[in-house]
Amino acid sequence: MSSSSTAGATRPIHQGRPGAARALRILVCAAEGSRLWRALDDAGLPAIESDAASPGSWREELGSGWDAVVVDESRPGWSAEEVLDEVGTQGVDIPVVVVCDPAHEPAGVALVARGAADCLAVDRLSRLTVAVRAAVERGEHARALARVAGATVSAQSMLDIAFNNSPEAMIAVGDAASIDLWNPAAERLFGWSAAEARGRSLVDLVGGEDGGERLTRVIAEAAAERGARQQIVPVKLRRRDGNAVHLDVWATQRRDSLPGAVLFLTDVTERWRAELLKDSQLAVLRALAEPDEEAALMAALEEIGLSVHGIAARLWETDARGTPQLRATWCPADAGAAASSLPDAPPAFVRRAISDGALTFSEVGSTDPIGECLGVPVVSGQQILGAVEIQAPRFPGYDDAYVAHLTGLGRFLGIHLAERRSQADFARSLEELNRINGERRRLMRLLVQAHEDERKTIAADIHDDPVQVMAAVSLRLHSLRRRLSDEPAQRSLQAVEEMVGSAVSRLRSMMFNLRPTGLDRGDLLGPLRERLEKMREDDSIQFTLTGSEPELLATDGRVALYRIAQEAIANVVKHASATRVDVAVGEQDGGCLIRISDDGAGLRQAVEGRSGHLGLPSIRERAELVGGWLRVEAGELAGTVVSAWVPLMSDPMRAEGHRL
Repeated sequence: MSSSSTAGATRPIHQGRPGAARALRILVCAAEGSRLWRALDDAGLPAIESDAASPGSWREELGSGWDAVVVDESRPGWSAEEVLDEVGTQGVDIPVVVVCDPAHEPAGVALVARGAADCLAVDRLSRLTVAVRAAVERGEHARALARVAGATVSAQSMLDIAFNNSPEAMIAVGDAASIDLWNPAAERLFGWSAAEARGRSLVDLVGGEDGGERLTRVIAEAAAERGARQQIVPVKLRRRDGNAVHLDVWATQRRDSLPGAVLFLTDVTERWRAELLKDSQLAVLRALAEPDEEAALMAALEEIGLSVHGIAARLWETDARGTPQLRATWCPADAGAAASSLPDAPPAFVRRAISDGALTFSEVGSTDPIGECLGVPVVSGQQILGAVEIQAPRFPGYDDAYVAHLTGLGRFLGIHLAERRSQADFARSLEELNRINGERRRLMRLLVQAHEDERKTIAADIHDDPVQVMAAVSLRLHSLRRRLSDEPAQRSLQAVEEMVGSAVSRLRSMMFNLRPTGLDRGDLLGPLRERLEKMREDDSIQFTLTGSEPELLATDGRVALYRIAQEAIANVVKHASATRVDVAVGEQDGGCLIRISDDGAGLRQAVEGRSGHLGLPSIRERAELVGGWLRVEAGELAGTVVSAWVPLMSDPMRAEGHRL
């Protein structure tokens, strides 16, 4: 056997026999020539051993994955206490076997107490291999137990983490549904803390009037483990604040050898509300789609599964005085003689349903507590509109779900009746509005006609009296001026004559503005052209007039178009800062269209910047009074375009589609 003189070196001593147990890696802290080498070699221990040439080199070897350490304390230079301390310091999980002098064997007992796996006297080296093997096995067993314990603790920790951090409520109940476990999600869901809930009956705590029986059944079936997996059950429970909560509940038998069940609860209140809203919206659409009360009654009965053989139904609606009036009847041939001979007046239970706003029952020769007649209030919002009378040999049942269906029947028909009433009210309102609007238009036409007649009268009076008189005065002044020889007097009379002429011109212009004579002769373009020529003389704006007047243009339409053009052109001159105005007249869509366009400031500045000066409402009303329309738009490049259309006499109704 060769030795290594290099500190910390390792050398193989024995690799083990073929088929033997796995080779052990043993760190031997002993001087060269120690009897430990021979004892290990002679015993045939499958090992890879290492010696330390100097007592200090073994520290570097401790962390190299050894199965055991053997320390020869019988020779000078080696200290088992030092090795044990270093093992503890480095935190190495490795058994230490000590070989000591027989005289020091009591000290070896103390070493075992300090953590040595075993201590042998040097004269008992025949037991060395057994001691080493046993120490290694004990270490492996201890590590295995530690791993199992760690795994158990880890699994329990994971369960605790899952339980405490689950987004779903988890509740464990025992006998009589008493609460054992109540996770934080359950606290948030119901409002009770775990300390408050523990030990109380889950059914009494959150069951309420609606969900207690169903919750009891879910717990009982899960505790009995009827089937490998229980189905998800919808349950309506109660929060601490008294509000209802809709849940999907899944339960399973407890696995901790205790009676009871574990419940997993998912809050589906928002989903339930969304589905309820969707169903309500569908019911509304269907109710609105029914053409009459009989179709709506049939659809409502189908909605809740009551359109079956043997059932008769009638719909009663209250009138303005609150008296029920029969609106629809569903009475199939097999509904029975009693159903086919129903009285004309509403039964007492129907009147109670209307007055109380609640389901009412009436027994007709039956011992069934449900009875054979049922009154369902028809409700729209907070208003009771009537009731549905239902007769049947026997109703299919009377539980919460059935009551909900019957309530839905009343809401369904309430939607239909409310919509029908709204339509009737709308039709009456529209008729009244049309009547008022027609009367307003008639009065406006009379007012406009009165204005035009007054204009015509004033223009005629001005022409027949002031203009004639002023013209005569002008002639007299001219004649008098010619007879005078005094030049200063002639100049004075000439100035007076010019003033009279100017006054006559203004009077004639006033006459034209009040009522152009061409309008009464069937001419629109003539007065427009005359008006534009007059404005060209007074302003620096260029005007153009194009087009032709349709033959069938009525006088009121012609006057309306002229007044519209007059107002629009005046607005351009006053407010638009335009240099050009184009007026076009022509026939279009069975009427006469006039378009006035300018290159001025534009629609926004013209309309918004000069509020109160454009008279747009008045000229729009002028067009509408004769069945036409008016439209004000921005020009393509600049300015504003005012378009007005009035129907011709042969087709006055074409204007309806063009009103703004």
